[in-house]
Amino acid sequence: RSAVPAEATSRTDWRPYGPLQVDWANWQPMGGSLVAPTISGKGETLYVAINCSARKMNATNSNGDWSTWNDPRAGFEVKLVNDRCRQGRI
Repeated sequence: RSAVPAEATSRTDWRPYGPLQVDWANWQPMGGSLVAPTISGKGETLYVAINCSARKMNATNSNGDWSTWNDPRAGFEVKLVNDRCRQGRI
């Protein structure tokens, strides 16, 4: 089952994290996590979710289905989690 948040604003702030471009202006709370529109290195539109209390991340596939929660492994994943969680709640 696909579950993505509604777009919050027409403003965007695309920030690069490794192969990802994350729309920093459109983080939305969803089920205890924060979710943002993201573009993959292959140009696919997806969503990335960060759960700061668990320090885990998740992402949708190109069909909009969520994967499993994982620890950030790559350097850019650690930076993304750290940057988002350092900023606090939205």
